[in-house]
Amino acid sequence: MGAVIDGCPAGLALDMVAIQQAVDKRKTGQHSFSSARKEDDVVEILSGVFEGKTLGTPICILIKNKDARSKDYDKIKNVYRPGHADFTYQKKYGYRDYRGGGRSSIRITAPMVAAGEIARQLNTELTKTKTIVFVSQIGRAKYDVSNLSETGLSEEEIAFLKNSDKNLVQADFEKQVDKEIETTMVDGDTLGGRITTLIENLPVGIGEPIFGKLQAELSNAILSINTVKAVEFGEGIKAAAIKGSEHNDEFVLKTEKAATQTNHHGGILGGISTGERINFSVYFKPISSIRKEQQTLNQKGEAVEIKIEGRHDVCAVPRAVPIVEAYTNIVLADLILKNRNATI
Repeated sequence: MGAVIDGCPAGLALDMVAIQQAVDKRKTGQHSFSSARKEDDVVEILSGVFEGKTLGTPICILIKNKDARSKDYDKIKNVYRPGHADFTYQKKYGYRDYRGGGRSSIRITAPMVAAGEIARQLNTELTKTKTIVFVSQIGRAKYDVSNLSETGLSEEEIAFLKNSDKNLVQADFEKQVDKEIETTMVDGDTLGGRITTLIENLPVGIGEPIFGKLQAELSNAILSINTVKAVEFGEGIKAAAIKGSEHNDEFVLKTEKAATQTNHHGGILGGISTGERINFSVYFKPISSIRKEQQTLNQKGEAVEIKIEGRHDVCAVPRAVPIVEAYTNIVLADLILKNRNATI
């Protein structure tokens, strides 16, 4: 798998260890409920970097597969798997690669995470912007995300997140998640969930008024991640049920600068960052490859039964955290660089 980064400025000193660590966070085989596929996911940079610094030329990233098992897909090569892209790919292109690891596979995000880490390092260099990304829901187990725009995570929660292999922020929540996953594994089923992102220290003015609104650019990228079904910013869907007087954020002086007293808007007004904490959540559907028997059709239109075998996640949400973080930082890097031309 590979990715090419265009437009990264010259002279950025890259932390290659951090790039590899970011990719390692999304690897399979780290939990009993994740795919058993074992990949080294070693990041190679083929161009655009010399003596540890970016050259301003395209950066080519390569990650080689070592544990692909194409034969695992032989039984379903002529069958439309429920919840998968088999049907749409077949109808759009006339034929498809059924072996896994293609464009509809989450595997394509491995080099994107590497690219996202380069973007994160660039954002830190230019603006000191920081992203905090964590799992806030698995199935019916939920962490309360209300007021996060105001308070962010506590120091205790941030410390817990750093040591959590599931990217969680509370021990009590982890117990709920473990129970949800264990029950679902026994049933041969899968789980979806929610990932929440906080963007700290993003300067005022990032984003464009019409085409290129900050929330639109973030949504466009995040909704391109496989299995993502919804994105909400600030109060999100709750805003539909409250009045304007409740949702509006009054402006006040804070340390001699204009700021909002509250942050129901989640750090974005008119598609442009306000300097307040940005808060958005991403919702993932359950993984489509379940071990339960299902009814479907084959390419001849015949009714068949299918039971998907192979190495699949019960819940991929924890290892989607670095993916969401990567896509977020790629968008922020584009808009931060674009904003440098906003004024003389």
